[in-house]
Amino acid sequence: MSELTRRSQALIDVPLVPSPPLEYLQSRSRQRHHRRRAITVGLLGLCVIAAFSIAKIGNSTPSLSAKSKTSNTDVQLVSYYKAAVTVSNSTLAAVGLPANVEIPTKVVPSLSTVGTNGVVSYVGAEYCPFCAIQRWALLVALSKFGTFTSLDKQVFSSSSDVYPRLASWSFVGAKYSSPFFTFQPTELSSSTPNNAGGYRSLEKMSSAQRRAFNKYNRQGGLSFVDIGNHYVTLGASASPAVLEGLTLGNIGNELGDPKSPVAQAIDGTANYLIAAMCTMAQKTAPSICSSPTTREAAKALGLGVSPTSEISGGKSAPTQPPTNAPLSVWKKWSGAEHKYLLVAAANFRNPNPACTILKISVNGTRLTRPVLGIPKGVTDWAISIMGKCGPK
Repeated sequence: MSELTRRSQALIDVPLVPSPPLEYLQSRSRQRHHRRRAITVGLLGLCVIAAFSIAKIGNSTPSLSAKSKTSNTDVQLVSYYKAAVTVSNSTLAAVGLPANVEIPTKVVPSLSTVGTNGVVSYVGAEYCPFCAIQRWALLVALSKFGTFTSLDKQVFSSSSDVYPRLASWSFVGAKYSSPFFTFQPTELSSSTPNNAGGYRSLEKMSSAQRRAFNKYNRQGGLSFVDIGNHYVTLGASASPAVLEGLTLGNIGNELGDPKSPVAQAIDGTANYLIAAMCTMAQKTAPSICSSPTTREAAKALGLGVSPTSEISGGKSAPTQPPTNAPLSVWKKWSGAEHKYLLVAAANFRNPNPACTILKISVNGTRLTRPVLGIPKGVTDWAISIMGKCGPK
């Protein structure tokens, strides 16, 4: 069991905070960034990118073909690429885990969704403002695990939607290579209106994507990100308002400033996505997976709430020992973690009055293999929450 799943072994059949439908997502005010997803664990039963043929994007600076060097738009895009894929680990650490960024939801895999195991799946649309900001966070996060090519289609979100004309790009035609997992993006619609009051269709979900989309996102909201069939995000994890009036260059410049609203929203979201993706690293994981920020994000993923939430009686979680610490030190840490989670469970405050918590418990599992630096033989503790939403 990974560090990210160890805090939350939920048996919940209905999430504590259901994802709103697309219509509501498109009409919500700029105050959306203040909303945080409350603890939602277990099964979700919600009632919820012309290519640069030689421009390679990763941890190195992208190169330009002679043709692309003559295009102002291409130059701007490449400048942005460089800014996004080279956001430093120190910048991500300085941003940390802002309280106004929503945490990915832990889900329980099933036989019907096994096709998305080992896959980071994105489903969105070019017109969608919530997809616009989520793409940025995905690019920052995915660049820590692999390399993009053929990512050069600049788009703007709909001019008639909430948060109009946000600068972003499309994943149409994009290619991504990683030794850790597969990235499967799908842009359902363009930002070009059709004659029926909607937008021109672009791509279709694979059958595996469709099954996971239907299971975990029953209201059909966009964007939808499925991280290995273990974590999902619905809509935008931070308010798209921070992108209003900015160009690609503006946004790229702000990504490296930890105090900027753009970095707080995008890099903050990326920190949670990175932590979730670290659970999918089948080979030696990138060093960022063992960073303090990622570990803290892992704890938040397990608990389902931001570290700023008051759930632990004002106490902080015990600091994880270094990887080479004696087993006796790890066992002492495990005992302290157990006590911490017991206090957290006892002090948990339900943030959603429309939902009822039926049971909170703390359970332990003895690890049979090392996970995120934690050696085997150490008991892994988790909070289990059962609840329901809807009419009582």
